[in-house]
Amino acid sequence: MMDFLLYVIGFMATAFTVSSTVPQIRKAIRIKKSDDVSIRFILLLIAGLSLWVIYGIGKYDIVIIIGNTIAVALNIFMLILKIIYSRNPLDEEN
Repeated sequence: MMDFLLYVIGFMATAFTVSSTVPQIRKAIRIKKSDDVSIRFILLLIAGLSLWVIYGIGKYDIVIIIGNTIAVALNIFMLILKIIYSRNPLDEEN
């Protein structure tokens, strides 16, 4: 029973974490602007989440693997939006 509860908590944590990127993506698509998003933040987040995927693979933990793989994909999409919709994506002073 405890293992099942931990899986439920893990999936809930994944759902909240992954969904945190969605509002920023929706806003960038809606207003066609992403100057207020830090490219350094996105790149560091992608790197960290990618390491979590590797860790999850090493631990054979499907919750960590699935959640962080989805988060990496969403943040790569946000990175693409940042590049497309920013006047100067590498300039953090916008």
